[in-house]
Amino acid sequence: MGIEEKILQEQLTRGVFDNAEFAGTEGIAKLAVSEGFSTLSLKQKAVLEPYLSSTCSGVTDPGGHHNKCTAELEGEALLDAYHRCDDAESLICDSCDSEEGYYAHQWEKISKE
Repeated sequence: MGIEEKILQEQLTRGVFDNAEFAGTEGIAKLAVSEGFSTLSLKQKAVLEPYLSSTCSGVTDPGGHHNKCTAELEGEALLDAYHRCDDAESLICDSCDSEEGYYAHQWEKISKE
């Protein structure tokens, strides 16, 4: 299974296509997973292309400042973001994940003092 199929499978599991603009999007995604993304027609691929990338949602520091990250998540980075995040609407990149972990660690340290 290629990266596109893995991403689409994850999105199907999470219900990403439930509110898709085009009603047939979920069916095309299922076809891509079962038959392979490369077997789709150009029009079918065009329907799924917007789902194969996402912009990082960024993180907010303890002071309420949002880092406004604009990293583009594609391929393995997108799949990793789905695996890290509970909310498919708020995917974050590796850098923001590390930043968020740092804030959690710092807060834990402060709480112990």
